[in-house]
Amino acid sequence: MPSAGKTKRKKSTRKKSELGSALDQVGDESTAAAMKEFQDLLAQAKSDTTELVRQNAKELEERLILLKKRKIDKEDFDFFIENQKRDLRVFIDSQPAQAQERAERLTLHILETAATKVVPVLLAMI
Repeated sequence: MPSAGKTKRKKSTRKKSELGSALDQVGDESTAAAMKEFQDLLAQAKSDTTELVRQNAKELEERLILLKKRKIDKEDFDFFIENQKRDLRVFIDSQPAQAQERAERLTLHILETAATKVVPVLLAMI
């Protein structure tokens, strides 16, 4: 019987990705919230119906893992981010007006979050 005031949490049957496991180790509350937002956006992007959005999410996750493993450096990662942003701006501009905000959130916003919030956390873990 669960104790009063505590809710019972279901265990996820889905295996965490290597990146997800690393990001879950963040202890600071505000940083943990940013990592959770990033993981949610990444999951949405990876399951999006648009191939370009899915591909961007997959490549971003792969680059973050390479950075964590020190197989690429921050300069290489930043170069990847800038190239992706340039290419994705063209994609976003080609979307219907009502779809542009969602496309921007799942592409440019996720890249910016990775570069400004996730990378510093990953580099601090090394």
